This record gives sequence, structure tokens and C-alpha cells, in this order.
Amino acid sequence: MKKKSLALAALAAACVTSFAFATPQTQWTQGQWQLDLGAWNPKASMDSNNTYLKDGDLSTDTKWNFQGGLGYGLSDKVALQYNYYGLKTGGNDSTHNVGTDGNEHEVNLVYSLNKNFAVYAGWNRIKNSFDNASFHDNGYEQTNNVAQIGLIAKAPITDNFDFYAKGAVGTQRTTIWEAGLGYTFGDNFDLSAGYRYVNTKLADKDTSKGFTDDANISYKGFIATLSYRFGGGHKAAPAPEPVYEPAPAPQQPTYVAPEKKDYYVESIHFDFDQDQPKATETTKLNHFVQVAKENPNDMFKLVGNTDAKGTNAYNDDLSKRRVENVATYANNNGVPASQMELDYKGKTDPVSTNDTDQGRADNRRVDIWQNK
Repeated sequence: MKKKSLALAALAAACVTSFAFATPQTQWTQGQWQLDLGAWNPKASMDSNNTYLKDGDLSTDTKWNFQGGLGYGLSDKVALQYNYYGLKTGGNDSTHNVGTDGNEHEVNLVYSLNKNFAVYAGWNRIKNSFDNASFHDNGYEQTNNVAQIGLIAKAPITDNFDFYAKGAVGTQRTTIWEAGLGYTFGDNFDLSAGYRYVNTKLADKDTSKGFTDDANISYKGFIATLSYRFGGGHKAAPAPEPVYEPAPAPQQPTYVAPEKKDYYVESIHFDFDQDQPKATETTKLNHFVQVAKENPNDMFKLVGNTDAKGTNAYNDDLSKRRVENVATYANNNGVPASQMELDYKGKTDPVSTNDTDQGRADNRRVDIWQNK
């Protein structure tokens, strides 16, 4: 079972291409918090042939449990996260009617590799407890303190949906994996639903306690989470203190050159969540290069933009990469870098509605202006 669980988690991670918004997070903004609230519906199972019970496998009924967590972005690469999962299940065995009454607490340090992958390491306290003393003469309880490492991965399905997977291995014979779908709405809310599996040590071999061999217990079931992000962002540098300067002495009138103005040249467009221009935009790029070469004394302003999907921080970075890639194309084709002025506005300057596919496509662009 453990090998099968690890194989499923590895397969899910290998399918990932790109996405950065829905739960669980693979990227953060420094100072940003994420609050997770949800529920999961696990059932427990164990091989009772190795334990006090001798009459076959022990399997409990499902029961809804609270689950939640809190994360904080220590930087744009590192976050600290706490998660809680209830491990209560219902009894269904006709002879023993045994259910579980445990819980799980984990604290992890998470490191973002890129928008697709993050790795984490931390501590997990898993309490295995049974709510019926018939499991053992005096009941039974086992708490595992687990050191664990894991991987988080995700891939887009549509503009709003993504597939996610996470898996971990740890001490105390522990493996954990979860996979599902996430949906993003607004700038700060995610809703995810999936399936979670936990397998950990129940007991070492101890014939005096009825365990004739090592035994593990597993919890598995549907899980759903609502996440809310708030705070974050880098603080702006304080404005400098005003400095008194005496009025300059009167001077002779000087010649003032006519003020230059910006004139629109082109807009280069991009696919969703991509920083390289669409293949169909090559003609526009070459037109920009031609105009710049024909006017070597004019400056050209390049301004990057995105649609409204995703957080402000992510879209600022995406629009910056878009404008840098357009400038690199022009520079590689003979336009000096000193002739270009780069700027980016993220999702704050749409030219069309963000409520339709066509409107969002119009907003994924780099505008080019000629200053003359």
C-alpha cells in the first residue's frame, strides 16, 4: 500500500505544467497570510490479524471532521504553515463497534521552487486513539511524532480551475498524499476539493500488548477547503524630508524646446499566463523594430499589462517579464537598449472588460509608444 501511495503521488506531480493561484500555494508574497477552513470525511482501516483483534481486517465508518490551517509568507520564496486535521471515525464492526478519536497537527517550512512546484519539511504529530475499549482490554492510544518532507505541485485546467497534488514521507512509517481540483474566485479566495490519504505506525511488535507483528493504520477520505489570503506586499520607502532651497537668482530667458508627446505604435499580445509573445505577433514585433531603426533619435516606451486573473504581486511580475522579453527581441534585432524605456502596470490598466475571454485576451499585452 505504501509503494502504491508514493507512486500515485509521484505520478500526479509529474503531470504538472504551470499555475500559481489556487490551493495549496506554491508561491507567496512576503507578509501575506493565508487562512484555510474546511472539512474532511475519513475512514480508518488496519490489519487486525497482527493485533489484539484476531477475526479479520478492522475498518471504521466515515465521519466529518474539522480541518484548517494558517500560513504566513516569510519572504517571496519561503512560508511557514500550520495545519490541523481531525481523525475521528465511526464504529461499524458488529462485534466491537470500534471507531477512532485522534487528530493530526503539522508545522512545515515551505520553499517555492517556481510557480509549479514547492517543497516542504517539518514536524507532524499524529494521535491514533480508539473510542471503544473493546479494541484492547484498557483501550489503546499511540501518538507519533513524525519528521517529514514533501512536494506540492499543480497544473492549470482552465483560467479558473487547476489540478493539485501533494505528497510526503516521514518517520514512524508515515506516508501522506492528497490530490484534487482548485477553483479561484476574486483575487484572494480559493476553493479546493480532493482526496486525502494518511498511513502511519499504529504499533511495533509487542506480544504482551497483543501485537504479534508491526501494525500500521490508514485514514482516507474526501476533503474540501476554502482559503482566504490577506495582507502582504512590500512597504513603500518613506518620502524624503523636504529640504529648504533658496530661490535661484534671476537668469536670462533660455530657449525651451517643444515638449515631446507619446504616439501609439503597436500592442503585442500574449497567451494566458505566458511571458513570451504569441507566435502570430512576429509581424508587429518586426514593425516596431523597423520604426525604431528609422527614428534613432526617438525614445520608445514599452508598457507591460495582464488580465485580472491572479494576485497583484503575481501579475506585476508577469507584466514585467512580458515587457522585458519584447525589449530583448528588439535589442537582438538591432534596437539599442538606450532607445527603450520599460514600464509595467500588471492588471491595473485594462483596455477591455475582464469578464469575457476576448476581453481578457485584449488585456494581455505590451503597448509600444513613440516619444517624439
